[in-house]
Amino acid sequence: MLICPSAIRYSPFAIRAMSIKPKITYQPKDSLLHRLHPLVKLAWLVAGSLALFLVSSPWWVLLCLGLVLSAFPVAGLSLRRDVRGLRFLVSTAGLLFAIQTVFTHRGVVLFHLLPLGAGYLPITAAGLASGIYIGGRFLTLILLSMLFVLTTEPGLLAYTLMRAGLPYRYGFALITALRLAPVFEVEGNIVYQAQLARGVRYDVRSPRRFLTLARQLFLPLLVSALSKVDALAVSMEGRCFGKYRSRTFLRQTRATWTDWVALGLLLTLSLALFIHLST
Repeated sequence: MLICPSAIRYSPFAIRAMSIKPKITYQPKDSLLHRLHPLVKLAWLVAGSLALFLVSSPWWVLLCLGLVLSAFPVAGLSLRRDVRGLRFLVSTAGLLFAIQTVFTHRGVVLFHLLPLGAGYLPITAAGLASGIYIGGRFLTLILLSMLFVLTTEPGLLAYTLMRAGLPYRYGFALITALRLAPVFEVEGNIVYQAQLARGVRYDVRSPRRFLTLARQLFLPLLVSALSKVDALAVSMEGRCFGKYRSRTFLRQTRATWTDWVALGLLLTLSLALFIHLST
């Protein structure tokens, strides 16, 4: 009995699952941020993250958020197109802002959300400042990390770290994980669609059925992962991987004048921040 593919009816849940966008990955562009040295961008990421926690000022968080948002068009990226889950991130930041604003009662009362009688749910200046700081810091950290991922090639980052002193065994583990992750994602989609073609329903919300579906989905992926790891291990043993202390590199990454300018700017801002915190 032949079944026409157009006659197969998928549930709305299955249609949404099959139309999931790819995960956030490196987007090759020819922008200033893409051309920066990976270690310089990593230093900016670490320093920016630390600065958001060291300075507890809402104005500082808003300034950092504005700089991060302006960096996306400079890198030729779009928040709506390239940042997956933007609505969820904004909603989470808004929820953090609302929680801090409502439940922080110290400071001058600005107004009440329920102006009945003496007033209920007071909104204070300290509550607004705390909400902006917590919500803005969360959103800035996530967007800053996404900007680093979207503008930095993973393989080049791993090779640069190995040249900087990271043992190449750990660097190879990082590269392998980054390369196998999209492979497993594709294979997971293949297993999912194959099970849909066999009539497996993924829209059943029973807890017992969920465990059964998870086992049916992850068992083929586990077998595929073990086979790929075994083949990779045999290949590495055949090429005497790990015999020597150091290794050579085909790709050479050298710092340019823009990298030194970016690094000098980072050091200047870090020194100014240190002086500000000391006084």
